[in-house]
Amino acid sequence: MTNKTDTIFMTRKRLLAIITSFLLLFAYICTDTIDANAATKGFYVSGTSIYDANGNQFVMRGVNVPHAWYTSYTETSLKAIAATGANTVRVVISNGAQYYKTSYSELTNIIDLCKANNLICILEVHDATGSDNASDLNKAVDYWIEMKNALIGNEAYVILNIANEWYGSWDASAWASGNISAIKSIRNAGISNMIMVDCAGWGQYPDSIKDYGKSVFNADSHRNTAFSIHMYEYAGGNATTVKTNIDNALNIGVPVVIGEFASEHTNGDVDEATIMSYCTSKNVGYIGWSWKGNNSELAYLDISNTWDGSSLSTWGNTLINGSNGIKETSKICSVFAGSSSGSSGGSSDGSSDSSSKNYTSLFWGESSASNWGQAVSVATTHAGGSYNASDITSGGHFYVEYKGTPGKLELILQSWSGGSNWGKVSISESGTVNGNYYAKFSYDNCVSTFGSKDFANKLDMIHVGATDSSVTVLSVIYVAN
Repeated sequence: MTNKTDTIFMTRKRLLAIITSFLLLFAYICTDTIDANAATKGFYVSGTSIYDANGNQFVMRGVNVPHAWYTSYTETSLKAIAATGANTVRVVISNGAQYYKTSYSELTNIIDLCKANNLICILEVHDATGSDNASDLNKAVDYWIEMKNALIGNEAYVILNIANEWYGSWDASAWASGNISAIKSIRNAGISNMIMVDCAGWGQYPDSIKDYGKSVFNADSHRNTAFSIHMYEYAGGNATTVKTNIDNALNIGVPVVIGEFASEHTNGDVDEATIMSYCTSKNVGYIGWSWKGNNSELAYLDISNTWDGSSLSTWGNTLINGSNGIKETSKICSVFAGSSSGSSGGSSDGSSDSSSKNYTSLFWGESSASNWGQAVSVATTHAGGSYNASDITSGGHFYVEYKGTPGKLELILQSWSGGSNWGKVSISESGTVNGNYYAKFSYDNCVSTFGSKDFANKLDMIHVGATDSSVTVLSVIYVAN
């Protein structure tokens, strides 16, 4: 039998349950709203996948760049890395604690260079490497807050790797506590870029992700954090270890990236073949260490023997040209796709070159370069990009409108698939229009330079840039006959 008191008690319990359910639903909706906002602004996490600002899944294929130690070679390195087909670079910078501090102007220049070369930029402070001291991690956080204006507005292009390999010990609890505090400070400062966190144990203790990763992820008010494993002899020494570590990290329901790896390391071999193949099958990103500049004892880690990429090491050839390597599996991020709207192109009589003809826009906006630099780089669909080179047909021409020094412009057709490796196309016509300069590059000149008419299957990259002066490119289109 139920008395009046019991009835009132049961009614209150039901009411409490309804209120609790409502609050949980509200929290869920709020979380979804955060993800939706991230989708329109920059990179965001959904389940175990990373998505770009256009809502397309993005799988990193890239190279680490040692900017903090070789600042004068960064621009050359980025251009060379872009030519491999890579879609990401992870750039070593310094907060001044151990190395020369990367200034605000340096940081913004790095970001601009990455964008000019169609490379997503992961920035990492290297000074806290291997430290168990929370103060070292906090110094990295303070640096990001100091530099936050370089990050804000670049959420679609820049990912924030808080500190390289912070927490050298294999202690997941303390690693988690430090990173939870760091993430909260970064978000409270108004930085909304996607965050990347290296696992403990100098990046080689993935169980820290398995055991405590979800608590770190949940500390991010934006729910926009991914994790990174550095796979050397301990985290990536054999196939079983590689697969287990990747699976365990993904099983917490958050993305993981192999932020560093190579073919060998100080205390043993690395199974780079399994890392690359398993990442491909699991849609996990990978970033090889490192372009060039390792000391004599670690020279085998150099991907390239030269800063300009003209000579790859054995390890570099595997990473870039091997099965499941960068060239085979990399796709340029969709945020670099050219505008599909009509450009402001013109012709010698002042009329629009796109107004009455069949044309395809590769770029529309403003992008500058000088001293043989590239203002615009567009990957073809053959190389994982957005431009279908089958549009390049007989009787047509490339049209470029630009500002700067007249005639100091070049069009480069690049191939790693059977055409000219790096061919400069001669200008077929030039003039002025709308107060700007223009240049045309005929189909016949393109064929002559490229050495083939099979652009659809052999052309990988199209570059437009400066010769020995400065230019600002406004539009690049291909006009069909």
